[in-house]
Amino acid sequence: MAEKNQEDFRKGSLQALSIPSQSEPPKDSFLLNPKEVRRWAEELPVANIGETARQVYNTLVTFNRIQVPTLVRTEAIEAFREPVNYINRNICRHYFNVGFPLSSKARKAAQLTSALCDEMANAYKILFLDQVLGDERNFNQKLVIVAAQRAILYLGEKLFYNLLVYRDYPEGLWREANYLYAWAWQNQVQDVPVKENQGFLRSRKHARSIENVYKSMVLLATTNPYRLRQTQIQRIHRKASYWAELSRLLPAHETQGNTGLFFINLWADEPPKSNLNEGEREDARFLALDLNEVIDDARAEFESADWESPAYLERDQQRLSRSLLRPLIRNWTKSLERKFPRDQVRSEIEAVVGLGNLMRLLEERRATEAKQNEPPQENPEKSVTPNSRLTWNDSVFSSLAIASPVNPNGDSLFNDSRAVISTLLGTQDQDQLSKLRSAPRQENPFAVLTYNQSVEGYCLSWRRNYPMRVRVGDVLGIRCPERPDDFGVAVTRWLRHHSDNELYLGLQILAPSCTEVTVTPAKRPTGNEQNQYRCLLLSSSDDDRHEQSLLTNTHVFGLETELTLITEFGKHRIRLNKWIESNNNFVHYQFEYLDRPEKDSTVGPDDENFDDIWNEL
Repeated sequence: MAEKNQEDFRKGSLQALSIPSQSEPPKDSFLLNPKEVRRWAEELPVANIGETARQVYNTLVTFNRIQVPTLVRTEAIEAFREPVNYINRNICRHYFNVGFPLSSKARKAAQLTSALCDEMANAYKILFLDQVLGDERNFNQKLVIVAAQRAILYLGEKLFYNLLVYRDYPEGLWREANYLYAWAWQNQVQDVPVKENQGFLRSRKHARSIENVYKSMVLLATTNPYRLRQTQIQRIHRKASYWAELSRLLPAHETQGNTGLFFINLWADEPPKSNLNEGEREDARFLALDLNEVIDDARAEFESADWESPAYLERDQQRLSRSLLRPLIRNWTKSLERKFPRDQVRSEIEAVVGLGNLMRLLEERRATEAKQNEPPQENPEKSVTPNSRLTWNDSVFSSLAIASPVNPNGDSLFNDSRAVISTLLGTQDQDQLSKLRSAPRQENPFAVLTYNQSVEGYCLSWRRNYPMRVRVGDVLGIRCPERPDDFGVAVTRWLRHHSDNELYLGLQILAPSCTEVTVTPAKRPTGNEQNQYRCLLLSSSDDDRHEQSLLTNTHVFGLETELTLITEFGKHRIRLNKWIESNNNFVHYQFEYLDRPEKDSTVGPDDENFDDIWNEL
């Protein structure tokens, strides 16, 4: 009977943990000598990150596919940890804080980061299986605990780097992590602390158990990461170890309710979920992660935190802003449900990315409309004197635009004018010129495909051939076929990787229409442009327009600040009375007018006010 149980355990372990097949090593391989491996790691050309990454990845792949004695593998694999950590930190810049879909280079860098973590996890899974399936006489309890802890640690790193580029959970990731923790739980070694090696001097005193690294991994998956910006995912990843100490793992049947609880099926390849039925709650395979102490800590930090600002966040990389803590607390305390049903409507809408681009388009449209409404002017040949016909404003130089220092391709008007000059000089053929003229400006609206829509927003398909990239938290201008004269304002709420060439994108509509306006902190507006800030005035469903909101990316004003709002119809005094949302891309304020009379609550509806008909009777 004992032999049958051991055989079942062996089969279950091999099914749960996947490792590469191994062959006989070359006799002269330096990977069979831990000292040579450490010397090789110390001599890596770290100044050349590409060459270092190539050597480490290829050597690590070879190391996991040859037969190496257990103790030799144990010492040698530790020498890879610091180089892998160094590579991942440096190549992360190719896909961090950039728009999506990723370029080919950035996508390869992200795949390399995940592959390095995967190979490190493979090395420790090999050590783990060598111990639990090998000869009992050579069993080393300390070694198997370290192997399990390190394997879960690198599976968690693989999870982090996949979420950082909004990819789905890799197949088998949760099956392997759940299995390793289940083994530690059954053998009651999940709380044994594991210290870092000599290479990680900053973390040597910070020992982490199997349970701590596992809870950190699960906790990251409970934060609804596809709705977070990359910087937010990174901050949560750094803080996960601290929050893991505050959380608890216990059998699901020992819990009541669902508030602050996430449930894990240790026998499944599934991430944690927020609900269980009564039958599953009594199942011994399910554990519950209790985050109620984490929620209390997050609420306390929320009360002491500032609103999101780069200066505040740079002071302490472990602290979080209110704009991040608020959705975390909401997600942990109650399940998110859709307010409106989705309609499976596939159609095309026009979009433009960026608050600055949207304000520019609105400004250009207003200038065009004003020009169209101007009365026709007399023929300049009859109205000007010979001495005044040629002025600087009338010259061809006034139509030239200066190349933008931000856009390396230069301003499109300048490119067109330069092309005309080149044609006159005979230095450019007509085919090249026609391509230049027909090429759309990168910041102009372009057509995108919707997969479904609701009252509150859209789900879009965002492809690599689109001229603009997008991130979570970006402002988009949306123009629908039903309202071709208005731009709606939307915010990217989530991203999810679909393929190398396509993303799924979730948009929330903030307002169906908007207007480009200017605000100035002075009570009386001045001509000083440095004291004026461009904003978007968002439309409101309120009939009396008593309360509206502003969207800006130029300046963060304090609440209760009084401003002068300058529109095409006049000037108004306003006061910012509510902070709605902010991130690195925009700040959303609600305001109230100060120069409009308060609505008299004693007066009835307009239908009962007869002042406008007395003279008509």
